[in-house]
Amino acid sequence: MKSFVGIFVCSALFGLAIAVAYAWVAHGEIVGTILLGVMTAALAFAASYALIAERAASLDGDDPNISNDRVAGEDLGVFTTKSRWPILVAAGAALGLCGLPWSPFMTACGLIIVVLCLWRMGAESARMNASTTSTGTDR
Repeated sequence: MKSFVGIFVCSALFGLAIAVAYAWVAHGEIVGTILLGVMTAALAFAASYALIAERAASLDGDDPNISNDRVAGEDLGVFTTKSRWPILVAAGAALGLCGLPWSPFMTACGLIIVVLCLWRMGAESARMNASTTSTGTDR
């Protein structure tokens, strides 16, 4: 987990530096600064999530002495391939970000789409986890 957090924290700091430099160089151009700030916030959120929710995780990638043979075939996690929500979250985010320079209405619609899709994705995930736990099977 240390590697993951380190990469995302460094990326967030880089995004912050670029946002500050862009704001200084572009003088009155706010949209680019906002988008770079959103990127920084997203990277910081991912690092914070890893620190808070996954702090007890012990990943083999954090062990500098591990060999590839020992971790071959390891389960990397559950990846939802049949859910429509991740692509709809991306579409809502794209709509919201495109709305920043064009229309507050587009931004609001994009934000509403993202919130609704994240809510439904969380409900779907909880339902899948409950059914997996109760039956003892893996997805």
